Amino acid sequence: MKTIVINNQKGGVGKTTLAVHLAWFMAEADLRVLVIDVDAQSNASDTLRHYAGSTLAADLFKPGIRVVPREDEGLTLAPADSSLTDLDRSSAAAITTLQENLAIASDQFDACVIDTPPSLGLRSVGCLVAASHVLAPIYLEDYSIKGVKGLMQTVIGVQRRYGRQDTKFLGLLPSNFNTKSPRQRTHLEQLLREAGKYVFPGQIVARDGYAEAVAERLPVWKLKRRSAQEAGREIRDVLAKIVAQMDEPAHGA
Repeated sequence: MKTIVINNQKGGVGKTTLAVHLAWFMAEADLRVLVIDVDAQSNASDTLRHYAGSTLAADLFKPGIRVVPREDEGLTLAPADSSLTDLDRSSAAAITTLQENLAIASDQFDACVIDTPPSLGLRSVGCLVAASHVLAPIYLEDYSIKGVKGLMQTVIGVQRRYGRQDTKFLGLLPSNFNTKSPRQRTHLEQLLREAGKYVFPGQIVARDGYAEAVAERLPVWKLKRRSAQEAGREIRDVLAKIVAQMDEPAHGA
């Protein structure tokens, strides 16, 4: 089982939209997908509630928990609940527990997608330790660009501290990208100049269809409106690249 963590310590960068669409995309390819919502805001859990399994995300930070896949779907959700916030005050031993429990579940699923909170606490560190792959959506505004160095230092620092140099950092993915904004285009050019090798080869363009898709609890490509269909084509191209990179041999960031 390959485990991809969608991570950025800032909110509003499109982590949940990316996570749920990646899960839908993989499930449509007949993969057995586990989604873990580690964000107490529960947005991914609300969108994917139809796929909720019997195991809560918080339970996976407790020793010896096995996830039971849903029999009727290719997708199983370990939903968030309010107890997740208590995990950040747990013993440091919980950091490696998620990785251990996912190893137990690895014969039941082909892929695991983890949506993380917009903060760096025990939960987020535990997710990074469990990850075989990490992808960081970023918003092309000043404050977000300035945080890229810190984000990279966090990912690499966790890898080194917990011996996870085999984790593959897929890159920084420009998200909610306003292609008509000269400022955002300038920031993208700056990002490519300064951190080009860490930038994912694609962008998620800002489209109205995503909000509707999340509200309707459907992939954007299943909506009928023209703008949603355009968004669907764009994000499916990005998702195909993500899956293709996950199939490549892993290496450290």
